Amino acid sequence: MFSFIFKVTQKQSTGIHGLHLVNPNAWERHHELPINGVRSERQMHRIMSKLAKSKQSADRIQHLVYEIKNSPQAFNGDQVIALASYFSGTEIVLTLHLLDNHLFGLRCDQAVKLLQMIPASEERLEALQVIDENLLDPVNCFQLRHLFPSNLLPQVDKILAEARGQSHIYGSINSSRVIFLIDTSSSMSTEFETRCGQNFNRLQYIVHDLHKLLHHRVQSNFKFNIIHFNTHVHRWKDCLTLATPHHLKQAEHYLDHLDAKGQTNTHDALQEALCDEEVDTIYLLSGGEPSMDMNIILSDLKVWLQQRRHPCVIHTIAFLMGHTSDDPKPRKFMAKIAAMTGGVFRCMDPCTPIHQEFGDDSYSDDPDFNDDEFLDFFQERLKDVPAQLLGNVGLQAQQQNSSLAATVKHTAH
Repeated sequence: MFSFIFKVTQKQSTGIHGLHLVNPNAWERHHELPINGVRSERQMHRIMSKLAKSKQSADRIQHLVYEIKNSPQAFNGDQVIALASYFSGTEIVLTLHLLDNHLFGLRCDQAVKLLQMIPASEERLEALQVIDENLLDPVNCFQLRHLFPSNLLPQVDKILAEARGQSHIYGSINSSRVIFLIDTSSSMSTEFETRCGQNFNRLQYIVHDLHKLLHHRVQSNFKFNIIHFNTHVHRWKDCLTLATPHHLKQAEHYLDHLDAKGQTNTHDALQEALCDEEVDTIYLLSGGEPSMDMNIILSDLKVWLQQRRHPCVIHTIAFLMGHTSDDPKPRKFMAKIAAMTGGVFRCMDPCTPIHQEFGDDSYSDDPDFNDDEFLDFFQERLKDVPAQLLGNVGLQAQQQNSSLAATVKHTAH
């Protein structure tokens, strides 16, 4: 009896979504949901055919970036291993940098296979630093230690000790200027059962996952805001806020008191988020079709993105658990938003075919790598890549008279 009273009191004090404090073990058991939106077999065959025919490192890199640009779907662990077989050790490290958020669902046993494809220990260490935040099961990261010589183990142990793992919903948060854009319309009250037999509604589940992300996976310099939307749009803070312990506590309280009601005003929510020029990454999570015509939203979104002084990537999550119909419109809409900005699309939905394809509308079998739109996208992908890596794969020396070479040289320096 006393235990029951304690639990009820805890839940009331933490708001309507306080289960992560009341029963933390339940959260640890229920984390797996069906994830759709990874590359199809056809898409993988296409990119691997291109890589097999490319004789130069830079050509292979460009084909990979072109594939990322034309489809917002992610690569799972097995698919990344398949891609890596077409690259040398140094190129694999660069490839992992370029994949960024497009790498989703890497288990530690898959990471072992991937790192074994990189012969040089120093390069293997660098690759580990890139993928450590992509590991779905960091509790098993001890499997990676045997891949390194004893002189590098202190560095390896430090990296592994700080590995926080990838959010099952949001993936890896690699930016330090993020807005979480959360649908709190009535559709988010839809209930579902996880594979482990736990019952949640959509809003409960994503609140729990966001709690874990904010408290275990963000760096000290991380700045964020939370905007939730139903019929109206609501900001947690007026601007991006540093993730101090005090602010994280405030965010937790704010999330725990969200309620699912009203319509799905995705249009105004995106406009509100993009008004913040400091943000460079938006995670849009929605549980259904928007209230406004989707073509109008996509058209206005294109204008808002062009009006910004700085680029912004939008990653999208269609959270459709508990959904009983197979209406493709919400999935395609969210995928198009991600594709417009080079973001990643994911879908939590048992009705979605696991290899359904999204994007590829502008795909060409003979792409022009000197096209301005591709060059802008390529430059954005390269901006955080170490200059030494670019030089090692010959990107600086290729096509000296082309605009691509100018772009790469400018970025590298």
